Amino acid sequence: MSKFTRREFLSASAATVGVAALHRLPSTLRAARAVTPGGGSIFSVRHVVVLMQENRSFDHYFGTLRGVRGFDDPVALQLRDGCSVFNQPGSPGSGSRVAPFHLSGSSNAPCIADLDHSWAGTHEAWNRAAYDRWVTAKGAATMGYLKRDDIPFHHALVDSFTICDSYFCSVMGPTKPNRLYLWSGTIDAAGSAGGPVIDNSKIGFGWTTYPERLQSAGVSWKVYQNADDNYDDNALAWFRQYQDASPGTPLYDRGMASIPAITGETSRDIVSAIEKDVLEGTLPQVAWIVAPEECSEHPSYPPENGADFIARVLGALTADPDVWASTVFLINYDENDGFFDHVPPPVPAPGTPDEFIGGLPIGLGPRVPMFVISPWSRGGHVCSEVFDHTSVIRFLEILTGVVEPNISRWRRAVCGDLTSALDFTTAVVSFPELPAASPVAAQPLRGCPVAPTLLPAALAVSAPDRRPARALPYRPNAGFRVDHGDRAVWIEMINAGARAVNHAIYTSEDDIPRFYDVPAGAGTVTDRFAVPAHGKYDLSVYGPGAFLRRMAGNIDGVGGRLEVACAYQCRAPRPAKLLFTMTNSSSEKIDFTIAGNAHRNDASRIRSLEPGQTVRDFFELQDPGGAYDFTVTTNADAAFLRRFAGRVEGALSQKVHYPVIHFADRAG
Repeated sequence: MSKFTRREFLSASAATVGVAALHRLPSTLRAARAVTPGGGSIFSVRHVVVLMQENRSFDHYFGTLRGVRGFDDPVALQLRDGCSVFNQPGSPGSGSRVAPFHLSGSSNAPCIADLDHSWAGTHEAWNRAAYDRWVTAKGAATMGYLKRDDIPFHHALVDSFTICDSYFCSVMGPTKPNRLYLWSGTIDAAGSAGGPVIDNSKIGFGWTTYPERLQSAGVSWKVYQNADDNYDDNALAWFRQYQDASPGTPLYDRGMASIPAITGETSRDIVSAIEKDVLEGTLPQVAWIVAPEECSEHPSYPPENGADFIARVLGALTADPDVWASTVFLINYDENDGFFDHVPPPVPAPGTPDEFIGGLPIGLGPRVPMFVISPWSRGGHVCSEVFDHTSVIRFLEILTGVVEPNISRWRRAVCGDLTSALDFTTAVVSFPELPAASPVAAQPLRGCPVAPTLLPAALAVSAPDRRPARALPYRPNAGFRVDHGDRAVWIEMINAGARAVNHAIYTSEDDIPRFYDVPAGAGTVTDRFAVPAHGKYDLSVYGPGAFLRRMAGNIDGVGGRLEVACAYQCRAPRPAKLLFTMTNSSSEKIDFTIAGNAHRNDASRIRSLEPGQTVRDFFELQDPGGAYDFTVTTNADAAFLRRFAGRVEGALSQKVHYPVIHFADRAG
């Protein structure tokens, strides 16, 4: 198979796909005959197939999975009261805590009724990014999670392909607005064409959808569904132009019509229709699949039913190895239902255009699973770039050249386009053997034991020990400065990467964190934080890729005259290094202790500094993925603490310096 340019993608008919070597994949999904693809370019992709499932959060499915940001996350948010985000406050006034607990039920994959996932309820759980009202808004069941033994097929997909652990739903709200983002890139926040849509209403909307733009550009597309059994999950059906379309028109035939009813079982009929198009060379360039209700994974339908449906869709897509060799299959989830996820989503600063309704941010919403399944995503990788449902459209934009103007400028800056989840220099077309998946009847949940405390090490029990990570486009750093004259601390954020970085800064004094978008390409953002009269401060800067900078101390203590700056240095193929610059501006000799909290096997270092002295120290990173986590303290002041955690991209092709941030003298 040869490489394809964008022009060839646009002009190629699916009928030209080779079918000379047809191979029907057995139901057990054993390896198909390997075909060497062209590789090396995204334009080797000729088919993109999208399946959006229902209502599961990332932690609910994959909190126990190692190598992702799950229950063993070393930089998990600390709540205002000092507890971990994993120990959520219980009912108001009770003083109780609810930690994640395993949903143990009567079947292999327990069923549980759906929880509140409304606009109001999700914003209450978010609580202006405090992230401390999950139980209040959703009930204790929000903390329930599944393990590998409950959903073995889903975990096997992760182990064989690529999982995105920073994929957020688009809206802090229910199904319909999130699906509108998948198919059209907006919920019409301005209200110009039937919006804004923040609930599950489905009046006839009037703005243009992405399939219409593909149709105008001559790109083949299709929705595989049974219109009578699709759980009302086809967002196109909520638009006037599709409601008014007649049989024989593209909008009806490709967007509204049902697949032929052959067996009388919707899921099998959908799979048969996909396989028929694969074998006949008529699989469209862009396809959306809408699962029947029982296979949607919506609580209380069992995940096994979704696994069985996904397995059979994969069997259809791999029925012709030539077609599979040029296909990317994306599986995501529209929203989190009411299930807890511990990573606060990126949100825009107040006033960001097209991103607020009634003073509340539209999103991003909580994390949901995203599987990237293709010959270019094999190997059990994790991709931690920030994505949302508009990222699917943006991936299609690159392939087709068809732009979706509905996507806001903020989402284009902060969310990626999914290309980082694939490696087009390497393709593995042979298909892995996956666990058998069989549908089961929904059964009620039995027993919901709640653990009194969370033990991250005990929860992170799922193999493998290490998971290879895709490269990230971020190069963030943040520096601190104490200003005694102004009784304030300053934080400067810098981003030398290729994509904007969204930061949230939490403080011990402010109820609401502050949000920042640091532009790509050496962009910088600086802000001032007043220190209270008692002199104590505690600020944490959170960002993508498990990035954390924490600054705590007392401006009136010895630590108020000490500072530590951090820089990265990377020169492939040598391991990346961290450079710490420690300054003692006090009048006494002090000792700094630099401790590697994780990702290291060596002891802490102690550096002694005389008054007025500056000392630098290098640490070669030991984690193959470039992860690091250091804390710096001093014997002279127990309140002083600086923490530096994140990830340095270690596989850079050229020397890259991440600058130390030093503040120029300024009055305020």
